Amino acid sequence: MAQEKKETAVGLQLGEHFAQLTWYYQGMKEPLTPGADTKEGPAISRIPEGTMADKDALRSFLEGMIVKVPEFPGFDTLHIMVTVRELTQEKAEKIADALESLGCPRKNIGLQDYLSSFYAYTINQKKELWNGDVALLEYRNGQMIGYVLHIDQTKTPQLVTVEEAGRQAVDESLRGDRSQEDWDKERDRLLFELLKKIFERRNVVTTYLMGDYFDGTWSVRSFQYLCHRRHAFRGGNLYTKGACYAAMERAGMTRFPDMLFLGKDIVRENIGMNMRVRGREWFYTIINAGVNWYEAHHECEFIPDGEKNITILTKPMTGGNEVEHVLRLKRFPQRPNRATRLRMTVYFTSPSECVVEVEDLGFGGFFRSSGKTWKRSIYI
Repeated sequence: MAQEKKETAVGLQLGEHFAQLTWYYQGMKEPLTPGADTKEGPAISRIPEGTMADKDALRSFLEGMIVKVPEFPGFDTLHIMVTVRELTQEKAEKIADALESLGCPRKNIGLQDYLSSFYAYTINQKKELWNGDVALLEYRNGQMIGYVLHIDQTKTPQLVTVEEAGRQAVDESLRGDRSQEDWDKERDRLLFELLKKIFERRNVVTTYLMGDYFDGTWSVRSFQYLCHRRHAFRGGNLYTKGACYAAMERAGMTRFPDMLFLGKDIVRENIGMNMRVRGREWFYTIINAGVNWYEAHHECEFIPDGEKNITILTKPMTGGNEVEHVLRLKRFPQRPNRATRLRMTVYFTSPSECVVEVEDLGFGGFFRSSGKTWKRSIYI
């Protein structure tokens, strides 16, 4: 008897030079990161130089990472969230195409940036760890950088933001000719000052320190301040685990609280148009706010009734005035009214640029397509 394949949720962190994997099967207590949550297997895999630039190399690398999941049932049952430092259209397309070529359904593929994974990780911890602001500290390119996650509980749904709250250089040029002991004391002082800046006028209840840089052997005073009536955790798998939680949520394996995350890759405008159906006016939704821009895509067909323009309406998800954006159908084909079918495609090229494309399809066997297309960008 054939064994039923089990759904798998995977979070994959793709850094500049390394990758990290977390997985979850239905019934597990929580997602598992090898090396961080177990004593077996490497926690980090090096990404060979040039992998992201070569589609075959990227496909091979992704396959090699994902098949490390124990008893992996196959790509057709995979729900994956890939998290990267910064999401671009080119990067999103390359990763999604590579995973699709392995047999992963496109609807099961998600991409998000590190701060979105920070959000997903945070709200899947005990509520006492996020009943106030939550800080994240990481070391990158010779700098200590702090972020703060804030939940606005006065709104319904609650609105969540993550912002950079401060940074401090700690590179070799700043060290100068200090001895290791003196440099450790100076780093401790600099971290202490950074923490005070981050915590100022904020109710930070929990702090996560990413990576091995924040070593308690040199940051003695800072850690005492950090842990005073606050929770603090140090580790290296927050981003990949957060991505796994996001994959689980997309697959229906878990539910997030009633919140709206306002990350930099989130579409913040509801987009639609007024249409007439059987003589009645109604609002047709094209894009719902709250989705990642690279997933915001819609295609529809309609027949204009005397209109030579298309009016797209946008409205901020947080409230505000509705704005009209007009696409003029210049040199529209000369045909009887209601004898033209148009196809409209709406997609995003970045979080702030929405593209509307309209194509003349003609009208069945009566009028052939003119081949005309119209296009405009809406900047949000």
